[in-house]
Amino acid sequence: METIDRLRSLDREITLVQHIAAALGWDQETYMPPAAVEERGDQLAFLESLAHEKATAPEIGELLATLGSTTERPDGPEGLPEFDRAYLRVMRRAYDQKTKLPTELVAELAKATSLSQAAWAKARAANDFKAFEPHLKTMVGLSRRMAACLDPDKPAYDVLLDRYEEGASRASVAAVFTPLRTELVRIMDAVKAKPQVDDACLRRPCPEADQVRLSEYFMKVLSYDLDRGRLDKTAHPFTTTLGESDVRITTRYHEDFFPSSLFSTLHEGGHALYELGIAPGAAYARTSLAAASSMAVHESQSRMWENMVGRSMGFWRHHLPQASRMLAPVLDGVSLDSFYRAINKVEPSLIRVEADEVSYGLHIILRFELEAALMSGDLAVGDLPGAWNEGMKRFLGVTPPDDASGCMQDIHWAVGLFGYFPSYALGNLIAAQLWEAMKVQGLDPDAAVERGELSAILAWLRANVHAPGAAYSPDGLVRRVTGAPLDASHFVRYLDAKYAGVYGL
Repeated sequence: METIDRLRSLDREITLVQHIAAALGWDQETYMPPAAVEERGDQLAFLESLAHEKATAPEIGELLATLGSTTERPDGPEGLPEFDRAYLRVMRRAYDQKTKLPTELVAELAKATSLSQAAWAKARAANDFKAFEPHLKTMVGLSRRMAACLDPDKPAYDVLLDRYEEGASRASVAAVFTPLRTELVRIMDAVKAKPQVDDACLRRPCPEADQVRLSEYFMKVLSYDLDRGRLDKTAHPFTTTLGESDVRITTRYHEDFFPSSLFSTLHEGGHALYELGIAPGAAYARTSLAAASSMAVHESQSRMWENMVGRSMGFWRHHLPQASRMLAPVLDGVSLDSFYRAINKVEPSLIRVEADEVSYGLHIILRFELEAALMSGDLAVGDLPGAWNEGMKRFLGVTPPDDASGCMQDIHWAVGLFGYFPSYALGNLIAAQLWEAMKVQGLDPDAAVERGELSAILAWLRANVHAPGAAYSPDGLVRRVTGAPLDASHFVRYLDAKYAGVYGL
């Protein structure tokens, strides 16, 4: 069909520009000299404007209309093939949203993001929130303007949440998080009543070079194709897609806590496996359909590999001997049981990315509440440090000693990702539900990990989650693969079983 072929051709041009911009963004986070930030902001603004102009071209709207896709019926006529209808749905949603955003706002946001990102990195290193505050105010203001353009009749935060999780709202997320918080606190309180795990073995000095070798080893364990990706160092770990065969990950190294790089590599490796496994067919390669279903689905993959695989006893039964040799003498004399318990220690902590699986959800719920308040205007940017510290005390019983380990620890708000944080906790829930679905469908993932057969788990994920790309909405994907809507009980059962073993609950 010539019409849909033309639509895909235009879409591929947009993707090409986005991948070029991603290459510049990756460079800024890894190797770019600091003095280049001003022009890099202009470069990114230019590319974002170009991509926006292409994505909002009237021809795309005309092609969608010719194919029968409307705002009311985005997937077009029922007689079209399944993936064609899915593609029309994705393109219609993107076109309707992007045509509401003025090109000048897109450019302004791109440049402000580049400058804010650089300012955050510098201010965080100096523990200077005041230096970062003007940039954060700018990002909050631009995000509100963007939300108002997209849907002036909805609260700004609801609009922003929907960008990452189609159909999500503050109320719908709160309906999941409120009972989840109760369960997390219950488990946390049960752990507090038991003797604490000793994790001193994880805090022995470990040279960065040894951690690099360990990360490279586990990239291979996960079957991360190094012909299609690479690992680099950054202030805040991330994964970025520069092309269908170029998906890069980053990690960070702390010589007094090597698990930081280890689990960041597993986490980002999970993201990369998803991106590299997206294959909705040759006709849709490098189009908008060759993308993740949602950020929560994306996070389900990273959290699954990091925690459900990477923090399991079976995983370390295979890999602790090799890790001990690579890090020697750091883990000399450390038994499998001691190491397993140490990496699964539950203890309220300051840093989200280093939090255990129980307290992690509380970190996310706090951020959800704070960013919702920032978007509604109930919380002023200047009051964020105090609100953060009060929330940490209320949720986790700890108070950050400074803003670098408090409200400036994450990059997300610095680059305008308001509404993204809930995806992390939702991803935990999806991961646990997918894990149970594997068992129902005849693959015991725990046994596969125990046998060292991670390829069986990856193959199941590739077929059921990765390959379709954005063909299904997040809710549709979860229902299709597991046979039920998202249900937090799977995750709660997983935590109960794990920590019964670690702490004897």
